[in-house]
Order: sequence, then structure tokens, then C-alpha cells
Amino acid sequence: MTCVRAPGSSANLGPGFDVLGVAVSRHVWVSDDGVGTRCDDKDAVTDAFRRAGGEGSVWLDADLPAGRGLGFSAAMRSAAAVLARLQQGDDSATAREVAFRLVTQLEGHADNAAPAVFGGVQLVVDDDPISLGVGLPGRLLVWVPELITSTDGSRRALPPTVSRHDAVFNLSRVALLTMALLRDDSSLLRRATEDRLHQPQRLADCAPSRLAIEAALDNGAAAAWLSGSGPSVAVVLPREFGETATAGLVEALCSGPDLDGRVLAVDVDRLGAVVSPDDRPSMRVGANASGALLGY
Repeated sequence: MTCVRAPGSSANLGPGFDVLGVAVSRHVWVSDDGVGTRCDDKDAVTDAFRRAGGEGSVWLDADLPAGRGLGFSAAMRSAAAVLARLQQGDDSATAREVAFRLVTQLEGHADNAAPAVFGGVQLVVDDDPISLGVGLPGRLLVWVPELITSTDGSRRALPPTVSRHDAVFNLSRVALLTMALLRDDSSLLRRATEDRLHQPQRLADCAPSRLAIEAALDNGAAAAWLSGSGPSVAVVLPREFGETATAGLVEALCSGPDLDGRVLAVDVDRLGAVVSPDDRPSMRVGANASGALLGY
């Protein structure tokens, strides 16, 4: 009996559209041991499991919200594919490599697949993952509203071409963001996470996410960006940010009718898809059936 855990992720980090992603410490668990919810034959989990050579039934457990721009589909597919390859006798490294290629194909882009499989902050170059070997220069929060978005629908709404001016703008921000991460310098993050390729268009159709970004930055956050296609918003706090300031920022993110959501305190998951100990939500004392989304 085997269980594989894979992390959620926040893609793009602002300007890094389809090329940057960071794994976050909210997870899915896919197993062949009957714990969690059994996946039917039409489920995306079962599909990835079968495509990777898996046999038998699989079960899903999660403390990662679905449909919120936190890489839920990439995480569950990654866990399922790794489980299948381990079942077929692959070692861990081979299982993860095969899983990454399959999940990238199924997702259509690798910015969620790379952190889900390999963990950490990942740069994708021609569908090849490159770990930056760093975390984030500050504490990471995620504002998660009740809204649900479709990644495919959100991508279809983006214009097919961009101006040279906007392309150059984003190139400069990705370069600055890479420097900020490698230098562990939160003072560069606000400017480095600016974007003109996808966030303005997506935020125009999702006022709560736009307001959440504005509230975070107005209350001292080092950076805030639309997580993947949204509607969740990732927020980086400077390390020196005190508890009183943090509480004030969280209150600002959760007040008002247009900011109805919760704030999750998360870490960067550096492990990626791994064989899991018994840490599933359904096996925790006092956890609810869906896995408690603990946070602020």
C-alpha cells in the first residue's frame, strides 16, 4: 500500500507567465490503500494514474482548495502519476521525471507541474524544469476567496498578441524577480512582481482579487500577485513584519463584502511529490471530512 503526497503551487509570480511557479505547503494525497475518497474511472486522478501505467483503484485526500488558482489539478495528477510509476517499479527519480512529462502534457503548461513534482521555486525553459534552489524572501500568505475560476476559460480571455512595450516590461520584471529571489531581497519584490501580460486582463474580470492585491500592498506587503489564473492572491510579507502588522494586513484582506475569503499561512514546499507518511487530513484527529483549511 502506497500514498504519494504532492503540493499545490502558485504559478507566474506576477510577470513569469507560464515560466515560474512555487510549491506551497497545501497538499493532495493519492493512494491505493482506501483512505480518502475513491476516484471514479472518469476522474482526472484516475486518468493520470492509468496513463502512467497504474493498476487498480485510487483514493484522493486533500487540504488544498480546488478551482482557486493553487495548482490543484497539477498536484493531484502529479501524485497519481508518481504513484503509478512507483507501483510499476520505478525509482523515485524516474517516477518523478515520467510524472512531470505526463502532467505537463495533460495540463498544457509546466508552471504548476514543475513545483508539484519537484517542489521549491521552479523556472520552466522549453518545458524543462530548473530549480532555482531558493525560497521566497519573506513569509508567504495566500488569500483564498469563495470564488472559483476556470484556468482554461481564463486563458482563452487573454489577447493572442502583446505589444513590444509590454513584452519588454515583463522581461525586465522577470529578470529583476530572479535577482530578488537569488539575493533573498524582499525590497525588490514589489516592482519585480509587476505584470502586463495576463494580470490586468484577469483582474478586470475579478474585482475581489484586484482589491485583495491592493489591500495587501497598501498594508505593507512586499509583493502580491494573482496566483495562477486566480482568484487566489499570493502575498509575501517582509521577514521583519511583526505580528500586529500581520494581523492588520489579514484583517484588511478579510473585511468588506468584496473581500470575502480566508488567509492561509503557507511555507514553500521544497519536497514536491513524495511517498507520504500518515499525514492525510482524514487520518488527523479532529480533522473534518474534507481536510481543514487551517490559517488566519
